[in-house]
Amino acid sequence: MRDYLIYTSAGSAANIKQWYSSTNRKYDIWITNYANTTSLNREYSDFYNEHKGSKFQNLKFIFQEHRDLLSNYKAIMVADDDIIISPNSLNALFNILEKKDLWMLQPAFSQFGKISHPITKRKLFSSLRYTNFVEVTCPLFKTDKLLDFLSVYDSELSTCFGLDWWFSHHFGINNQNRYAISDKYYCINPLDCFKLIDRREIDLLNSDQERIIMGETIKRKIGINGFEFKEYHKIQKSIIESVYSLPIFALEVLFVNAFAFLSKVKQFFRTKKDQT
Repeated sequence: MRDYLIYTSAGSAANIKQWYSSTNRKYDIWITNYANTTSLNREYSDFYNEHKGSKFQNLKFIFQEHRDLLSNYKAIMVADDDIIISPNSLNALFNILEKKDLWMLQPAFSQFGKISHPITKRKLFSSLRYTNFVEVTCPLFKTDKLLDFLSVYDSELSTCFGLDWWFSHHFGINNQNRYAISDKYYCINPLDCFKLIDRREIDLLNSDQERIIMGETIKRKIGINGFEFKEYHKIQKSIIESVYSLPIFALEVLFVNAFAFLSKVKQFFRTKKDQT
């Protein structure tokens, strides 16, 4: 066993081959195949099982069956199967989590992909930001904290929607040095329009309306009406690191603006077509 574990619930849009590709990876990979294709992506796993559900629902099942095995790891990442990130960045993220004694950490999101919350968008001049929030897409946890959360997590309440609020409230909302977002080591959460599937795989589990109900249920459970995102303090990149990062960051800005423009053009012609 390696020191760390990446857990994912995988389907046909998985990017696990990239995570598995390095012989120098410091993490094992556990894949739960929830698709209808037997042994899908099995060759990219160190541990493998088949079970229907979202990644946290399936991880809860593994927790109940193999808690002792999970507890052997120093840290565990619970990732969407399509996240684009290199093995070197994954190794670095686990190292940061342990070195900084964090409870939760996530890679920031590149503008080449989806960004659900502005706080998670990667910053050019920042290396690491301490926050009160880590998103559910691909969080890393100190193992004892994850196992503690799984012990109270009710898979009937939510597949994934709203769990990132639940994390912070369960561990303590005012822990200013325990949760962080890495801007130096970031990832791409692919846009749905670039995927080879016609429908988001989460939609096969729940509808948008069902996920909204899940979010409301979690808010009632933890006793909140909303969530105020906060950045407490950050570690700046060096000037050299910032200059090195600038070309890719500039391409991201160009991409997101071009994509927004093309979306407006597409919507314009769609409206014209509907009017005729």
